Amino acid sequence: MEYHEVMTLLGYTRHEWMNRLQLLHSYSKLGKDEKVQEKIEEAIRLADEERKLSNLNIPETSVWILAFNWTYSQFRIKFQVDEQIPSIWEYDQNIRGNLEAVMDELIDSTQEMELYEGVLHVKTKQDRPIIELAFDGKFAGWGNLQMVGQKDCVQEVKIESLPEEKSRCTIVLACN
Repeated sequence: MEYHEVMTLLGYTRHEWMNRLQLLHSYSKLGKDEKVQEKIEEAIRLADEERKLSNLNIPETSVWILAFNWTYSQFRIKFQVDEQIPSIWEYDQNIRGNLEAVMDELIDSTQEMELYEGVLHVKTKQDRPIIELAFDGKFAGWGNLQMVGQKDCVQEVKIESLPEEKSRCTIVLACN
C-alpha cells in the first residue's frame, strides 16, 4: 500500500469517528441520554470488531474491509469477526482477491440508485474459517448472482425473498 493510500484511509476513518462524536454531542445537547448510550455502545462494538479484525493479521483484507463503504458507493457493510478464528494470514491476498471478484459480480446485479446493505462475517463453519457476505436490496441480473457461485472460492450462494420486492443474497467464501 502506498503512503497516499494509507493517508486516504486514515482520513476516511477519522471522518467516520468525527461523525460519530458529532452525533453524540448533538444527542447530548438535546438531552437524549438514551440515544447517547445507544451510540456509545455502537461505537464500542465497532471498535471491538476493528480490534478482532486487526488481530486476524490479514492486512490487505482488513484494509479492503475498512475501506469498503468508501470504495463501493452502492453498498454499505457492517462487519463481525468471531473470537476463535483459526489462522488465515497466509491466505490474505487470496481472500482480498476473492472478495473483490465477488463484488465485481454483485455490482453487475445492482439497480441504479439502490443502496445495498449488508454484513461481512468472518467465522468458522465445521472448524474451517469462512467469510459470509450477505446483502439486502433489489437485485437485477440473477444470472450474475448465479455466476458468483461458479467461483472456486465460493462454497454457497443463497438468495432469499424479502418484503418490498427485495432479496437477500448470501455468499459463503472459503478462506484459502
